[in-house]
Amino acid sequence: MADKSDLTDSLIYGVDLKARRIYFGRFPDDGEEDLGDFGQVSVELAVRALHKMSLEAPGKPIEVHMNSYGGDPYAMLRLYDEILSCPCQIKFYGGGVIMSAATWIMVACDERYLYPHTTVMVHDGSDGFDGKHTDAQIQAGEMKRLQDVLYDIYVANTRMPKEFWQDVCQRDLYLSASEAVSMGMADKIIEPKKRGNLRKMRQAALKKTPDSAEMKKLLADMYARINKVSVPKLELNPVIKEPADPSIVVDDRPVEIEKAPQQVIVEPSKES
Repeated sequence: MADKSDLTDSLIYGVDLKARRIYFGRFPDDGEEDLGDFGQVSVELAVRALHKMSLEAPGKPIEVHMNSYGGDPYAMLRLYDEILSCPCQIKFYGGGVIMSAATWIMVACDERYLYPHTTVMVHDGSDGFDGKHTDAQIQAGEMKRLQDVLYDIYVANTRMPKEFWQDVCQRDLYLSASEAVSMGMADKIIEPKKRGNLRKMRQAALKKTPDSAEMKKLLADMYARINKVSVPKLELNPVIKEPADPSIVVDDRPVEIEKAPQQVIVEPSKES
């Protein structure tokens, strides 16, 4: 286990107290339960972070950044309740995948943002049961209860009625970010930055016209690699000047990293 610090707390445990951010997403296993996935450990870390940040600054927002296929529904409901009980505004930022029970957390937050290529998936969840017939009946009843809770959460936090969720959740329903916004599951798509002033080298390289013979040979070789003999006639894309955002600057100065104070160990003097 790595030594604890602000950096390792943020990168491994998914909690950045200074920036008031909580992260959910898979991370290389450090010998414990996958802390980035939804489970009892990751949720308890998030809950304790919520409590600490809300006590330190109850008026300041807290951000939840997520990329998750879902997880333990009971742990998810624990976090759902804590979010609604928190005195701070909770801002949700979703990217990659927001699926299954992870969508419960997304819809619960006060402001909900999605990156443009986020995939959202809703469904009723798994209905596989183990054990004796009576145990299977009990588990089926509990699954039905959880499904009703799921529908109620969607109804309370989106614009779609319960009968809609009862219908579409019978199968895995995949949604684009814009579709999730249209249904009221999220509020806004995060627009990409205007990166023209960061791409001067790219623009200069693209403006150079490649040698036609070399390009023709290269394309023939590439098509041959995929067992295609005929190379279609292709027109290269025109170079389009990308818009720039003057507020985005390139700062080439070295980053000063604050070093942790060294621990000084004083040994007792030896008497002669």
